[in-house]
Amino acid sequence: MVAMFGRRIFGKQQHSFAELKKRMRPTPDADGVTRVFSKELWDDPKIGSMLRELGFAPDDQRNIMRTADDYIALFATAKYRLQKRSETFNRDMAARHGYCRAAPFLVIDQSIWDGEHGAFLYAQMDLIGFDDWNVIMLAVDARTTQLCGLPAHPGAVPALTQVMTEHVIRWKTRYEFALEEFGVTATGGQGITREQFEAQKEALRQEIIDTVASMKRRTVGEL
Repeated sequence: MVAMFGRRIFGKQQHSFAELKKRMRPTPDADGVTRVFSKELWDDPKIGSMLRELGFAPDDQRNIMRTADDYIALFATAKYRLQKRSETFNRDMAARHGYCRAAPFLVIDQSIWDGEHGAFLYAQMDLIGFDDWNVIMLAVDARTTQLCGLPAHPGAVPALTQVMTEHVIRWKTRYEFALEEFGVTATGGQGITREQFEAQKEALRQEIIDTVASMKRRTVGEL
């Protein structure tokens, strides 16, 4: 096995990252588990060996893909947690102010999570829109605004949705570039290491959370 022109050559066959990705199929293996790198790839003596050299294993949590049912359950649990937090918020605020009817407002709203870029947020960035980082509690009636000092819930805000969609597209592009750079390394070229990729991914995830935090302040200030 030798490296040539930035690529790793297995015998006479050259495996680029693009080619490897084509063989990464989101379908279950024979044991019913869906893997990022399928059993078929691990059984390949050349590709399987390369993946193991990079520190991966077939049943690593990183290599196990959640199913649609897994995500449905995950979202349902997160939504239930948000419901309970909302009830607690309203109860505590009512105890302090005599009355409170507030509802959650999602900075990255449901249409984005349900759209073409949503999977990037929950599958690649491991973020759930119903969690606190993405939620503001806002008043659903004038009495709550008056007594509790909460801004009025605006419902959908198309301008904010557009801004956040543009952010998500940029974040997704940066993630895919980092993944491609890691893939170059994984196939024998000079890209970034696994540690560098994980660091970039974590930094990007934190940037998303920080950006949403700043948008919370901006949104509240404009309501």
